[in-house]
Amino acid sequence: MGIKKGVYPKISQERRLKMKHTKEEKQSYFKNLREKWKLSKDKADVGAINEVIEEYGLKVSPYSFAFVAAQMKELGLVGIPYVDMKTYDGWRENGFQVRRGTKAKVAGLLWLRTDKEDKENNFSFPKVYHLFHKTQVEEIKC
Repeated sequence: MGIKKGVYPKISQERRLKMKHTKEEKQSYFKNLREKWKLSKDKADVGAINEVIEEYGLKVSPYSFAFVAAQMKELGLVGIPYVDMKTYDGWRENGFQVRRGTKAKVAGLLWLRTDKEDKENNFSFPKVYHLFHKTQVEEIKC
């Protein structure tokens, strides 16, 4: 029968407690992401990255590309960011299915800016998305 859209199964209290993070844990997590982002941004060869982005027709900033490339290198994953690493939906759109039970290996960042009338109170915050490597997917058979 399946689960109706918008209706979620009950989660045990124990699992719910595991899912919650303290304010300090969240701050630490985002601080770590910001540091990794800054490090990859400082090391980025924007000219070379822009050539690859243009060659493959990618719609991503050179800094996001460098951020994902650094994580791929750290994990020993071979390939081109956003070509060999895609979101779950990205793989589905290209005719592939992420293998059941597989966890995303790399996180990507999208920096969102608040849009307040008072310009002094505007700030950027990261939105994290997860990417799967080409070794984690299989072609959808029709």
